[in-house]
Amino acid sequence: MKQKTSKDYWLGKEAYNNGEHKKAKEHFIKLLEGGVNFADVYYMLGIIYHREGKYESAVHCFEEALSINPDYTEASLNLAVIYNDMGKIDRAGEVYANAKNRATTETEPKYLDNYLSGKISNLHADLADIYHSIGMYDAAIYEYEMALKLNPDYHDIRTKLATAMMNAGKVSNAVVEFKKVIKERADYTPASINLGMCYFKMNKFDEARKIWKKIADEEPDNSFAPLYLKMLDS
Repeated sequence: MKQKTSKDYWLGKEAYNNGEHKKAKEHFIKLLEGGVNFADVYYMLGIIYHREGKYESAVHCFEEALSINPDYTEASLNLAVIYNDMGKIDRAGEVYANAKNRATTETEPKYLDNYLSGKISNLHADLADIYHSIGMYDAAIYEYEMALKLNPDYHDIRTKLATAMMNAGKVSNAVVEFKKVIKERADYTPASINLGMCYFKMNKFDEARKIWKKIADEEPDNSFAPLYLKMLDS
């Protein structure tokens, strides 16, 4: 590495680590224009482009990083996230599956920052939504569970997991998950509404009524609770 190249590399990396992305990008572009091909330079530049919303440029950078180092797991994960953000769900799934297949103890990242962890969690959830919508409940459950391994506090995703379990006939499992949500977020109405539905499916009509009546009393604008109460009465 020539002295000038070395200077741009370390100044760019320092700026990147300090969150000074505009400055880091200038140094990284100089490196690439000078013919330097470092996988981590492409990776960091890809992160910057992604956060700027320049998805095509980010995809190019992550693909270049992977062409240099096919086992660059972080680059694969970010590439999958971008494809997901671009609506290319199938391509995102392919990249993510390939990353999992190639990962080893040495190459798998030991830590994911909150931004990347959240993005990957949502990627799993998006795939799960698709499976759920076409009635592939077991596949949906698996993807929701993967999402929750990364971010167990995503109450909306846990509610979707429980709903998929309920629809798959795993009602007792769904009850457990709905109760977890309600314990942490007693005001999260979708979990309570669906917990009542679980009790209804289990022929525990009094418990279902109690939940829906409470929601109807506390949330006059809620349209589901009165409807379900009428269903019970009929």
